[in-house]
Amino acid sequence: MTRSAADSGGTEAAGLSARIEAATAPERDRYLDLLRVAAIMMVILGHWVVRVVVVPEGEAQAGYLLALQPEWQWASLIWQVMPVIFLVGGALNARSWRRAQSDGVAPVAWVRRRADRLLGPTVPFLLVLVPGWVVAELLVPDALLIDPGVALIPLWFVAAYLAVMALTPVTLALHARGWSLPAILAAVAVAALLDLMRLAEWGPVLGTQPLIGLPNFLLIWGAIHQMGHMWADDRLPTRPGGQAGLALAGAGAMALLIGAGNWPLTMVPVEGTTLPNNAAPPTVALFALALVQTGLALLARARLKRVLERPWVWTPVALLGARMLTLFLWHQVAMVVVTNLAVQQGWLPLTETVDARWWAQQPLWVAAFSIMLLGLVLLFGRFEGGSAGGSEDGVSDRVGWGWTLAGIALTGGAIAGLLWLGVSDQPVWPALGFLALFIAGTRALRPRG
Repeated sequence: MTRSAADSGGTEAAGLSARIEAATAPERDRYLDLLRVAAIMMVILGHWVVRVVVVPEGEAQAGYLLALQPEWQWASLIWQVMPVIFLVGGALNARSWRRAQSDGVAPVAWVRRRADRLLGPTVPFLLVLVPGWVVAELLVPDALLIDPGVALIPLWFVAAYLAVMALTPVTLALHARGWSLPAILAAVAVAALLDLMRLAEWGPVLGTQPLIGLPNFLLIWGAIHQMGHMWADDRLPTRPGGQAGLALAGAGAMALLIGAGNWPLTMVPVEGTTLPNNAAPPTVALFALALVQTGLALLARARLKRVLERPWVWTPVALLGARMLTLFLWHQVAMVVVTNLAVQQGWLPLTETVDARWWAQQPLWVAAFSIMLLGLVLLFGRFEGGSAGGSEDGVSDRVGWGWTLAGIALTGGAIAGLLWLGVSDQPVWPALGFLALFIAGTRALRPRG
């Protein structure tokens, strides 16, 4: 590269940073954006690395790292960072709903607008993935090493976050009355009771886990979201000693639950097995991990907020944050497409087992996945931000709670059905019916003036 080209590139980068800096509102909490972006990037990288392709006997086989090498399950204590997303969501939803209240926006209108922002990018994702999945199963059922249904995994977050977000007007009202801590303790206590029943294998099984644990999706993620309300009002520890104490309390609780109790070690599902885990459905051990992550995030906040004032640091955070949901939804699609093509065409090297050479080759696979994901984001990123455009708090929406609750029920039920098909040995054609239900739900939730 010539010096003039380098200078030109540096000038363009500086200009981009200047434009992003000028467009960033002074009151924006850049640290919350950093937490979201860092968490999503860790999730993406983790999902890519745990997907194992080896050739033990000359034929490519797909597996899951935590099942093939259970000793790596401890790493999920570091890479399970979805609690950070719900914590940040609780803080941002609190601020957004308060702005909406000050503008005279009805609770139902606010919920519908936030739902539209969440579901907008999900519609094209499913319109591409579901028909492609059905066609692949009909035409080449045995040709794909990794089933396209794997790419449905991110949908659980859409359903869980939609439900928790829709409760914000209620949970924030509890918070305003000083009831956040009692509400969190009550949710965790009920979740612990359900954990004990689930770990005792009480009741019918859904997928790979007892159905009794299903309410914990709302209880645990809702409790973490409620902590986000406390973050928004600085009601969490503000001094380093208290912040470190929060992290240590969470670590101690995890040690007791996992070490002395019957709770499993892994914080993520172990695909291909019926082993219990702390994420699907979430357990009180996952809430303890959330306490650790919250304490550490509070400890790092002051220093990192100063660093984020530098435009060259803030620019990548802002760019990734603007397409965060698109990145999350499509990253498994990138992995499925690249892996199947690479194995069939021999584009990337394979090993006989998970050994040092396998680990050394992972940067090549991650780079290939990243290139494909970049293309998908460029193609589908324009759908992020919702269908109505404009200010999320200033939308005039004349539809009431009936249509809103129906929309939430339809989208949630459709996602549950799709995820069930993804983990069960069933024909995939019903996915088209679940797709129709999902679209009907999004239409019911779309803001209308």
